[in-house]
Amino acid sequence: MDIRSHILRFLLLFTLALPLVGQDTDRPNLSPFRVAPLKVGVTPDSPPLVFKTGDKLEGVEIDLARLLGKQLKRPVQFVELEWEDMIPALQDKRIDIVMSGMTVTREREDLVAFSEPYLEYGQMAMVRSEDKVRYNSINNILSTRAQAGVISDTTGANFVDNHFPRAKPVEFSTPEQATDALVRGQVDLFIYDSPVILWIASKRAGDEIVAVPQNLTVEHLGWAMRKDDTALQNKVNTALTTMQEDGSLNHAIALWLPQMPGIL
Repeated sequence: MDIRSHILRFLLLFTLALPLVGQDTDRPNLSPFRVAPLKVGVTPDSPPLVFKTGDKLEGVEIDLARLLGKQLKRPVQFVELEWEDMIPALQDKRIDIVMSGMTVTREREDLVAFSEPYLEYGQMAMVRSEDKVRYNSINNILSTRAQAGVISDTTGANFVDNHFPRAKPVEFSTPEQATDALVRGQVDLFIYDSPVILWIASKRAGDEIVAVPQNLTVEHLGWAMRKDDTALQNKVNTALTTMQEDGSLNHAIALWLPQMPGIL
């Protein structure tokens, strides 16, 4: 073999090695055997279930998603979505699972498959401190003629529509907006999920608002998946059972909701 053959062989090997030079070691392995991430849909506007501190996602559902990823041996990828886009994104396969404080309802069960429930809670009222005597019973709350703040497309909004015959529902996009309206006197009550109501009332006590500590309903939180993805549903339920038995589920919930008795 002459020197030209050596040079050509060297150049060929050098050229083949070029794609490896400067490769980002943090990039996922492109092998066909790479484990696909679990794409988790979240709407981060409901502390302490799921919210953001700066750019950081936090809350019960975020911690539980990470625990679930470990159980399934899959990396977790959070996908932030508007609440009304959550189920369409699931059906379009943009996400694999919804872990964002979604209540199990018959209407939703027609569209998605839920995990076994992991938390029992209810709708709860928040009022201004000056009105806490006025709304000191469930009957007084349900019979109010006042303006009741609700979040659009939620079980709380549906509950007010069906069980507050005299109230005037006022819809908001986020709990923060509804709470601000309550503080300003634009509504007289805010009806929403008890974990969120209790959290907001504790964090904004200086705004002279209080939770009325009585559940108006009995509801359950679960994680939503596509109806045809029974393989994932079975794995998630198995993981959930493990998390219940080893105490990690209870610990994650109690970290954010020490006052909640409804861990299942």
